[in-house]
Amino acid sequence: MINAILADDEPIIIKGLKKLISWEELGVRIAGEAWTGRGLMELIERERPALVITDISMPDGTGIDVMKEIERRGLKTKVIFISAYQEFSYAKDALALGAVDYLVKPIEKGNLLAAVQRAISELKEESEERQFKSKLAQYEHKDKKTQLEEVFDRLLDGDIRQEEAADRLRRLDAGCDYSRYTVMLLEPVRPEEDDRWGEHEKRLLLFAIGNMAEELMRRSSAGILLRKGDLLCAVVNHGEDVSMRKLAQEMVAGAEAYLKIHLSVGIGRPASGLDEIKVSYRTAADALGQAYFAGTGQAIMWTEEMRESRVHEKELGEARHGVLQALLTKDRTRLSEELEMLFARIAGYSGGSREKAVMACYAAVAECREGLEEIGIHPGETGADLQEHLTVMQAFDRFEAMSGYVREMMFGLLERLMNGGGKEAQQLLIAKEFIENHYMENLTLEGVASKVYMNPYYFSSFFKKHTRMNFKQYLTEVRMKQAVKLLLGTDLMIYQIADRVGYNNARQFSDMFKKHYGKLPQEYKSKTGPKP
Repeated sequence: MINAILADDEPIIIKGLKKLISWEELGVRIAGEAWTGRGLMELIERERPALVITDISMPDGTGIDVMKEIERRGLKTKVIFISAYQEFSYAKDALALGAVDYLVKPIEKGNLLAAVQRAISELKEESEERQFKSKLAQYEHKDKKTQLEEVFDRLLDGDIRQEEAADRLRRLDAGCDYSRYTVMLLEPVRPEEDDRWGEHEKRLLLFAIGNMAEELMRRSSAGILLRKGDLLCAVVNHGEDVSMRKLAQEMVAGAEAYLKIHLSVGIGRPASGLDEIKVSYRTAADALGQAYFAGTGQAIMWTEEMRESRVHEKELGEARHGVLQALLTKDRTRLSEELEMLFARIAGYSGGSREKAVMACYAAVAECREGLEEIGIHPGETGADLQEHLTVMQAFDRFEAMSGYVREMMFGLLERLMNGGGKEAQQLLIAKEFIENHYMENLTLEGVASKVYMNPYYFSSFFKKHTRMNFKQYLTEVRMKQAVKLLLGTDLMIYQIADRVGYNNARQFSDMFKKHYGKLPQEYKSKTGPKP
């Protein structure tokens, strides 16, 4: 909706103009009316209208004077003049100053409608032009590095023509003098014991790695380094005598020496020109995926074999069947051997795909469960339990850790088969008693799991299966029940109760108590009444 002002020294003319056409349907709102030149300028100053329709001859200033003042102030207001026949001599001056139209009284509906529509069209065109110029100015002011990043980012995604990219790189003086490009993907390895990696910490780390990597690149080559999601992407422009493996290994070593962190680098297939950079990027991703199997914190160069599964589905099925048979015979040694065979075949079958490896392991677990059920042995796992196992398996950064988790599951299943489930009941009792006797301490899942000699990941799944609560929920439940006893049975202060139930922060305790019971500890105590 644009604002307009109507001006004429005869109020009846203004009234007629308001009724002559449907202003709202045109997207125009009448923001004010004026009867003198001075009054019109005051309204224009206050309302800053997009459109003014005014008589060209009024007291205290002609329309020409008003238009000159609009121009002097640099306003974008469009003006349509109306006049009587005898004032037609003003028309030439009005149009020369940029008036949209000059309408002669009595005003005809069609003429007014056409003039207003033309003004709206001009306003729209000028607005679009201003937006375009603004964007162009912003782009031109971007620094060279940002513009280079944009070009290479589009090359990686394949949404820019080679000719356009080459022209822009030439104008930006990118310094890419070689015809060969190689893409490398850099991924910092998160320490398993560190769960504090937020976006801020990740951004700082990637910045530090980027600075180190760019310095190494500049020694023997050119190119650019940019962020792609949680990874850094180096597009290296180099000669044939420059070893990308050596450069990547220097990056890995630099990250460990100066940043104290492991870095995995996937090296793509060399590209012979700008049009092949997308392929180099894709193959670098394939190479980086191999770190899941080969081990993180190293440089891995892409090879043709990475695309193919070296193990067929039939061989994978045979390995799964071997694991099931080992379980049925309750043979611990054989189960260990069959699992080694299964994991080796899954690694070969996956072709570097982490997702395929996880799903293949999950399928093995599900098949063993179904196989046992078919002969009347119920392992105790439900569909929900299996889904939880899958979630845990997907969270591992390395195949070795994920397969270790599956190994724990399989041997846990073997124990249930051999002991009829009695051992699990005993382990659960030990874990629960330990929590209830040590809830006031800084208990961890790993600590409790060690009391029953279980892998923490397996213990987490085991505990929830039997209690229908995860470890943290169960611990909180125990602590809250003890807090209620202390609130109602003692005169201890809130901070003292918090300390006695395992919280070293009274505010954290109060927040958790309110979340659990709907009231703050002090409110709960006062509304429940004095202790008996």
